[in-house]
Amino acid sequence: MRLITSFLKEGKGYFLPRAREVPEKALYLKIWPETNVWLKRMETYYLKRADNEVVRLNLTGLGFLRLLRVLRVILL
Repeated sequence: MRLITSFLKEGKGYFLPRAREVPEKALYLKIWPETNVWLKRMETYYLKRADNEVVRLNLTGLGFLRLLRVLRVILL
């Protein structure tokens, strides 16, 4: 049964090689398109600059944006 579902015969791993497909960049950028813009704004935040586009650095928000970037590929 394990071989039919593309798992290893030994039973030690649950890695699916078919899950490694990455869709075209133009396709996955259509899901949450503002993610990259806000991620760039958060990553370029500097405390002593007056022209920051983000009010303050929020590590939770930064982590959430990184999660969205990964999830949009998984979603497809």
